[in-house]
Amino acid sequence: MAMYVYSTQGEPVGFVMETFIHTMDGEPVGRIIGSRVHRIDGAYVGEWWKEMVVARPEGRPRNILPVAKPPRRMPPGASFSRRVVIHGGYRDTFHLLVEPDAALQEYAQAAE
Repeated sequence: MAMYVYSTQGEPVGFVMETFIHTMDGEPVGRIIGSRVHRIDGAYVGEWWKEMVVARPEGRPRNILPVAKPPRRMPPGASFSRRVVIHGGYRDTFHLLVEPDAALQEYAQAAE
């Protein structure tokens, strides 16, 4: 059974199967290791928090080794939008999973 990934605005943006995060059309884009979220190529994008991928100050941004891309999954179907989202003021970073250069730019600026 899939678990949905939501944006900080409350919209469903993806789903989780096993430890991999997929877009709503079934494309694998990342994985969850503990509370950290990484792209398939190993780039760190944020933290897994309350079914969202967010930038948390407690996160330790470091890249890991890439993994083989898992197969596409059948989308689990439409989900509802959340009415109330408590995102703790954390910035949504799901877009870093699907935009190839965004993660590199994001954390290159953070390192400066």
